[in-house]
Amino acid sequence: MAKQQNKSEKQVKKQAPSSPPVNFLFEKRNYVILLIGIGLLAVGFLLMTGGAQPPDKFDPSVIYSFRRTTLSSLVVVIGFLVVLYSIFAKHKEESKPNQNELAK
Repeated sequence: MAKQQNKSEKQVKKQAPSSPPVNFLFEKRNYVILLIGIGLLAVGFLLMTGGAQPPDKFDPSVIYSFRRTTLSSLVVVIGFLVVLYSIFAKHKEESKPNQNELAK
């Protein structure tokens, strides 16, 4: 009886349908560009941090420095543009001949 069960288990394993290939929404290149964009965003937001001062003293040069107001904003905007590009970028597919070209 055990032999019959082993045979039936092997038959079930052989007859099990194979899963269809997984198609991702983006390709590897898009994900790499997306990670670069997210890294730029993180760097931009880190550039905005800082400016620790004692509570009784206010130094505008620390709060309104070039790094915190201009540079960090530019890096964040560039990061958002890179992320946007990664979403819309498509690979160039290999040139396949059209049906019209094949008929000639």
